Amino acid sequence: MIKDSSSRKPADGERLTIWPHRSLSPKGFGIVMAVIGSLAFIIGFGFFLAGAWPVIGFLGLEILIVWGAFKLNYRAARRRETLKTEADNLIIQRTDPSGKTDIEKLSTAWLRVQITPSIAPTTAQRYRQRVILTSHGKSTEIGSFLHPAEKKHLANELTSMIGRAKERQLRGD
Repeated sequence: MIKDSSSRKPADGERLTIWPHRSLSPKGFGIVMAVIGSLAFIIGFGFFLAGAWPVIGFLGLEILIVWGAFKLNYRAARRRETLKTEADNLIIQRTDPSGKTDIEKLSTAWLRVQITPSIAPTTAQRYRQRVILTSHGKSTEIGSFLHPAEKKHLANELTSMIGRAKERQLRGD
């Protein structure tokens, strides 16, 4: 998902924050877990009445595994990348799910935004599309967690942001 929280003040530059999309809300997660728990209870009760009561423990383990998988998925969704243009730099701030932050600066003077491959892959193909930023021999990938349709939008928006930063630099703002 891409959030444009651009500031239109030339001195401040612009900021763009991206993060992975998760379609299931916390309320939806509660509903899914309630349905799975209810089904496990009904099935477990049936096995209990049939005399196979040890199956109840395995059904509880199944619920625990599904809950853990969803929690890991929600934890991974806390990942963020913030891209900010300044006078002559693009600052990339990456935040991992645990909250650790890494900052990288690239000069906008020779910065290129490139999508490889230029045509989005189909679902049957095994390679993935990448957005690569290159400046002065340094290159870095951004938005690796985004869908290919979002990557194209990200590349276009980032190219525009960099162009506006270069214009501000030439004007001396």
